[in-house]
Amino acid sequence: MRMNTPQPINIKSLFNVNNQIQITPAELCEADDIGTALVVDQYLGFTTHKMNTRFRQPKVPKDQLKTIIMNFKVHQNYEQTLNEIFAGEWAHSLYAIKTSRMQKIIRQHTVNFLRIFDKQSGYEIKPCYRYSLEGKCGARLCATQKWRRNDKIEHLVGCIGELSSKEEQELLKPGLNDFSVMYSCRKNCAQLWLGAGAYINHDCRPNCKFVSTGRSTACVKVLRPIEAGEELTCYYGDDFFGDNNCYCECETCERRGVGRYANKTTSSDNSSNNSSSSTVSGQQTYSLRETDNRLRRQMRNQVNHRP
Repeated sequence: MRMNTPQPINIKSLFNVNNQIQITPAELCEADDIGTALVVDQYLGFTTHKMNTRFRQPKVPKDQLKTIIMNFKVHQNYEQTLNEIFAGEWAHSLYAIKTSRMQKIIRQHTVNFLRIFDKQSGYEIKPCYRYSLEGKCGARLCATQKWRRNDKIEHLVGCIGELSSKEEQELLKPGLNDFSVMYSCRKNCAQLWLGAGAYINHDCRPNCKFVSTGRSTACVKVLRPIEAGEELTCYYGDDFFGDNNCYCECETCERRGVGRYANKTTSSDNSSNNSSSSTVSGQQTYSLRETDNRLRRQMRNQVNHRP
């Protein structure tokens, strides 16, 4: 079957939000599913979140697309990599038969996922086995360098789609594909947050936050110093995981014994808490404030004491 020959593109123009095609939420959802399927899923080796609950993974010869991505990590040629990704038979139904406009949107959006593997990105994507909503098999983003407070992680892009009430009903299925939907009080509407930024997990003590870089894009700003190897996290909201985040499974909630872990605290947790607090007549009088250095020491101690 004859495939469409990809047209040359100006990669620098895709990095400039002012030059990007304005797209609808439905187009964003479709492009995101395709980009994650052809890049992120191939690299990790399993299927990550999809907006289309009936999305069918492309049939790709084992490790063929992963090899293309690994080669990109070396040569850093965006245009060559995009052409290789969309030239295979696996891309026929996902790309070749699409309209010219949709092809441009898909390529434009796929660049956001390739930027994860840019040598200058300062972060990487890894498997995450923490969250039950993802079946204990999702993804997380971790720093590959030190980041200072107020740094902006320019290569980590979140793509925003504002949803009308009609689009909410048409596109969202509660509990199935509403993993990355925020509510904007300022604009009084629901917003889709997709792209590479959608892989940032929530934490009740986040080290990052999203900041707008345009009408439909956002990057990540660092809230406090981050060491290489630490996970990048943002705060999703007070009630994102139930009332007062009572179902939250983040690392901070686990450490504090709250959220989903409220009834799972063990005696070892209690003894650990007692080591950093003082009690009088059974009532806590003071406790050590959680600081980055203290938490890192605790993590190192846990690693050193593992059998």
